[in-house]
Amino acid sequence: MGKLRKSLISILLLLLIFTLFFVFVENQDAVQLPIRFISMYNYPWIGMYVQELLFGLSILFLVLTVLFFVITIFYPKKKNILVLAQQQGTLKIQKKAVENFVLQIVDKEPFIENPSIKVKMYNKKVLIKIAGYMRKAPAILEKQNELVEEIQSQVASLLGTTENIKTDVSLENYRKPEEKNQERVK
Repeated sequence: MGKLRKSLISILLLLLIFTLFFVFVENQDAVQLPIRFISMYNYPWIGMYVQELLFGLSILFLVLTVLFFVITIFYPKKKNILVLAQQQGTLKIQKKAVENFVLQIVDKEPFIENPSIKVKMYNKKVLIKIAGYMRKAPAILEKQNELVEEIQSQVASLLGTTENIKTDVSLENYRKPEEKNQERVK
């Protein structure tokens, strides 16, 4: 998680704590507690602004909650098995099978060293992510595009041409960790 995302989440959580604390203070009469907090209206500087601030924050959190609820309901479900129903019967393809199938194709290419394949499967979509160290070679972009097209066609033939399944393939280059020369004598 990046610093920006952590900062935004921290600010939202602090605002939520602030909102819930004042809701707690105003409704503390509902339960007998050993301690008692002063009402928010009795504070001299913040009493007049807290009500407007709480109203704005409650609207913000209401909108965020509804948005999060909608995203939760409609977010596509990842699957480990893709089920293809045809007239002759059903075919079940596991995620690991697609990963190994793509790995066999990628291992034949000399310009990718130490490849790793990650596959995400949805109802009508298969996302394939290939990461590896790309060696310097002439016409590397053409070779990468040819590899992507070959993988897409091979996976489409594996899944069957009658299905309307979208296949996305992406290549990522990562660098080898640089070896550090350590001194023996200091």
